[in-house]
Amino acid sequence: MQWIGYFMLRLVAGAFRFVPFRVVYVLSDGLAFFLYRILGYRKKVVFDNLRRSFPEKNDAELTEIARRFYQNLTDITLESIKLFTISLAEATRRAPPRNPELLNKYLDQGQPVILCGSHYNNWEITGLSMPLAFNGTTITAFKPLTNKILDRYLNANRSRATMEMVAMNDLFSTMRKRGKEPVVFILLSDQSPSSPKSAHWVPFLGQETASLPGADVLARKFNFPVLYYDTQRLRRGFYEVHFSELWPDPTTAQEGDISRAYARQLEQIIRHDPANWLWSHKRWKIKKV
Repeated sequence: MQWIGYFMLRLVAGAFRFVPFRVVYVLSDGLAFFLYRILGYRKKVVFDNLRRSFPEKNDAELTEIARRFYQNLTDITLESIKLFTISLAEATRRAPPRNPELLNKYLDQGQPVILCGSHYNNWEITGLSMPLAFNGTTITAFKPLTNKILDRYLNANRSRATMEMVAMNDLFSTMRKRGKEPVVFILLSDQSPSSPKSAHWVPFLGQETASLPGADVLARKFNFPVLYYDTQRLRRGFYEVHFSELWPDPTTAQEGDISRAYARQLEQIIRHDPANWLWSHKRWKIKKV
């Protein structure tokens, strides 16, 4: 069964090599209509998340956000398939990092940094466009799939721009070994943690939310500056990436400070344009104990 999933993805990715981007978005329009209007893919989860995050909005406003969310979801899904067959130069043209000097000032001194991101707009294309702009190695933490064959294929594609993929369980030991090198450690920190006991509970979109503690704990443990990258869509298929300092000096942080700063930053971005976040994820499934 693992081989079937792998070959299906290879087949679709190979076919997409010959599909122009303008056709990709025609397909995306049809797929968005199907997922939202016909299949109702995770529709209850999406609307539950939106209602609890934006109680001030009426049904018409929430429906419009949901409609645009499904459009964003299918755009980034089909774009990500297309990424298997485009060049690194084309990926960089479509998602250029605008101010990488903010990270490079640390890397040029041999200082590792933690770069936090989120599932906002297309997070896959940035994995191809960002590493080439950094004056050091890029390492991204990932959660391994149960399909090991597919997992290796996906990570090989993500590593085309010299980015190294490290399983989340191995991240601590990797940071300890490479703590004196110019390394950018990328963490996508907007998913639900596995345990409420280890979570950092932070205010996020008007509710107490379980937050992954990794960036906070690791930054304070190894004294790595924490930065954030924000990916904004300019138009369909084109983005730009901006970096900002989230917590430059972890020695000044108490437990939970960096997690709260991350939540504030992400909330500000989401409120600016809510449709581009991953609302189909069960973000509030964990209850505080």
